[in-house]
Amino acid sequence: MKLTSLFTPILLVAAAGLGLASNLPTLSVPPLPPQIPSANPIELIGELSPQCQAALFSVVANPEFFECVPVAALLPVLTDPEFLPSFIKDPITNGPKLLPIFDATCSIPKCSDEGVKNAIQTVTEGCAADIKNPLIQLALGAMTFYSPVRDIICFKDNKDEYCLVETFTNILSLPAPPKDFKLLGGIIDKLVVAEPRSICTPCNKAILNTVVDYLKENPAALALLNAAFNVGPNEFFIAKLYVFLKCGFEFMDGKIPDPSKIDPGKFVYQVADDKSLATQNEINLMMLGSLLASAVILN
Repeated sequence: MKLTSLFTPILLVAAAGLGLASNLPTLSVPPLPPQIPSANPIELIGELSPQCQAALFSVVANPEFFECVPVAALLPVLTDPEFLPSFIKDPITNGPKLLPIFDATCSIPKCSDEGVKNAIQTVTEGCAADIKNPLIQLALGAMTFYSPVRDIICFKDNKDEYCLVETFTNILSLPAPPKDFKLLGGIIDKLVVAEPRSICTPCNKAILNTVVDYLKENPAALALLNAAFNVGPNEFFIAKLYVFLKCGFEFMDGKIPDPSKIDPGKFVYQVADDKSLATQNEINLMMLGSLLASAVILN
């Protein structure tokens, strides 16, 4: 028997204790494409069925669409088939190109939940025959994750800098782990040994709780994430273990702060008194063991 088969039920039981089991995916969701389309997106539209093209047109023709989607800022990206692949390959160099999109997105109202829901339904029904088209899969993925992504990119820190920029800067600035320490290598090892205050920031609390809250309330989104990037309940559970261990249970309490009003230097990300310190240390050791074991099993 493979270790994975033996420990997966144990991990799921533990996940249930963290409130994940009741939110496991129950819906059938079309998977995202394994890779970004290399063809021009405009040309891909011409390959769609007339019904699907009509469905897409009805979505973009909705007055709310132009009120909450920065079309002018997005067009250069949408019409450049090389942008997303190049960004994924080298996000450091190409990251600044996204800042105008951030600015445009955050300067206009957010699309309503009802509007997004109706758009997903329209495309799903109208493009049923084209559901495997990479453009439609990307469109459904973008609409599904619009709400949390829009919130996350618009978070700013107390220096009026985008939280995503702050987070990436902090991660890239992490010191290398000791030479005699090696777990999984690369950035993972840096994160494991990182000083908590470089990870447990007001920005990251807002970002992580936004993601966790959304996935709890939308199991179909978690299924979509699993299909596209193999990030499912087990990986989600391990990530939460890391955050609990590094930042404390209170860090992921479902509350989303306003990072722009919090000084990171004065941010209290853990709450513990002397009486509970010993118990907390025991819990931390147990979580560390679970984290290491899970990393080996799922690797």
